[in-house]
Amino acid sequence: MTRGTSLGGKFAARAFFFTLALVLGQSELRAEGVTIESDNPSQRIKLQVDKATVGEVLQALHDKYGVELAGNTDIDSDDPISVTFQGSLPNILERLLRNRNYMIVRSKKNVTGVEKILIAVSDHSKDTKSPPPPAASPAMP
Repeated sequence: MTRGTSLGGKFAARAFFFTLALVLGQSELRAEGVTIESDNPSQRIKLQVDKATVGEVLQALHDKYGVELAGNTDIDSDDPISVTFQGSLPNILERLLRNRNYMIVRSKKNVTGVEKILIAVSDHSKDTKSPPPPAASPAMP
């Protein structure tokens, strides 16, 4: 019976590591879905996204050009997108981040002209609604 238990334990361990490898492998494949091309990044960039999240795109920009990222770090929860952008990095970011509150810190120190991208933290679970109008008071005779 000891032999059967150890075989079952080995099988469970192998299954765990196989599942872990699949999950990590998918994460890497999605990160590979971002291609950045440019001869002159301060003027024009071509950004091709194939089934990657906005967070993965921003991370790719950080990895390639050293653009700092700050603020909301939960942007990987977005659905994957597939799109191609061409233009200056500020114009691309304007289109990529169109539904977010963000700020771009520009600087000539970075080859793209963008030093940092700040993304505001927002809580969509609390929709802002106008308060109800005050109740009408009865007219006095």
